[in-house]
Amino acid sequence: MPYYVKRGLLEKVAVLLALSAAAVLVPSIAAQMRKKSAPKAAAEPSVRPEDTFPPGWAIKFDEEFNSSSIDYRKWSPHAPGKVDLEGQQTWIPAAIQISGGQAHLTARKTPSGYTCGILTTLGSFAQKFGRFEIRFRMPAGAGLEPLLRLLPLTAGDQPSIDVMHAEGDNPGRALFANRWLETNLDRNYSGSWDGADLSGGFHTIAAEWDPEKIVWFVDGVERFVSWDGIPQEPLYLAVCLEVHDPNAQTHFPATLDIDYIRVFSRP
Repeated sequence: MPYYVKRGLLEKVAVLLALSAAAVLVPSIAAQMRKKSAPKAAAEPSVRPEDTFPPGWAIKFDEEFNSSSIDYRKWSPHAPGKVDLEGQQTWIPAAIQISGGQAHLTARKTPSGYTCGILTTLGSFAQKFGRFEIRFRMPAGAGLEPLLRLLPLTAGDQPSIDVMHAEGDNPGRALFANRWLETNLDRNYSGSWDGADLSGGFHTIAAEWDPEKIVWFVDGVERFVSWDGIPQEPLYLAVCLEVHDPNAQTHFPATLDIDYIRVFSRP
C-alpha cells in the first residue's frame, strides 16, 4: 500500500479545510463589523451651571469651585484691613480647602484661640444691584456663624447686605440684614425665617437688590424684603465662618461647605 496521497486528493482536502475555516470565521467577522458599524448610544446629557441660572438674569461672577486651589484672580483669602469683622477667630489661608467642586472653610480650636478662613472679592469684583446667590451647608454648633456679606469699596463697613447669615445653635433659621448710615447713625433692617435645616444638607439663599428694595429667597421662595436704606453703590463679596463664644458641646473642627457663589445682573 502506498504511504502517500495523490496530489489531487491533497488539494481537495485543503480546499475542504479552508471552506470549513471560512464558515467559522465569516460569522465572527460579520459580528465584529456589525459591532463597529452599530451606532453608539447617546451620552447622558450633563447638567451645566447655566442650566440652573434663573431666567431674566445675566451671569457676571460665577464661582463653581471646580479647581484644586483658590482662584486668586477672583478671591483674596485675607480679611480686608479696613473692615472690623466680628468673631473671635484669626483668619488664615490654610483654613480654606478647594476640593470635590466645593470650598471648605474650616474653623479649628487651637491652644491660642480659634482659626478659620475668609474669602473676599475686594480688588477683583464688585457690583451695584443684581442677584447674589450662594449654595452651602453650614456646621451646627453654638458659636458657629456662616456669613456672606456685601461690603462697600469705600472705607468702613456700611452700607452692607447680609445675603446669608445663620447661627449654629439654631441652624433652622436664616437671618437677613440691610445696614446703612443715616445722619451719623447706624441703621439696619433685619429679619429671619425658620423652616430649613441649613446644616442638614445644601440650601440656596439669594438676595435680589435693585434701587428700591432687597428681596431674599431661601431655596427659591421669597422670605424677606427690605425697602429702607437701599445701598446705591457697588459692593464686594466676603464669605466666611465666624466663631462667637462656642460652648463645650460645639464640635471642632467645624466646616462651612460652599457649592457655588454666583452674581447676576439684569441684561
